Amino acid sequence: MMGKELAGYYIGENIHFELARKKLTKLDDSGRPLNSFTFRDTMLRLFLYLLENANGNIVTNEQILFDVWDSYGLRSSSQRLWQVMQSLKFRLVMLGGPHDLILRIETFDSKGYTLKKGIVRPLYFVGT
Repeated sequence: MMGKELAGYYIGENIHFELARKKLTKLDDSGRPLNSFTFRDTMLRLFLYLLENANGNIVTNEQILFDVWDSYGLRSSSQRLWQVMQSLKFRLVMLGGPHDLILRIETFDSKGYTLKKGIVRPLYFVGT
């Protein structure tokens, strides 16, 4: 029986996120690596949280703070979320990713984030 296992994500046309290595890599047109960035734990959790929960959905600041910081015994704050989010966006853009991948959403009753539709695609390993 063949099964699928999530290996990472493609972001846009030329960025690959590899789960096992915690690494974002910009690829050239033939798929060879050009530049890369290896995540530290908190930024990795934030990025994964967005990939898993904000792709087509809005996640609130409160959800992010709890799931990325509080549930790991870390002290959360809106300022810390903003800092790590800005750093994440900067890393993505420096690798050539879309500047508008992560979108800030503010409504009358909540604040949060979503990912721009159609940019992120999962990458699976297919095994036996």
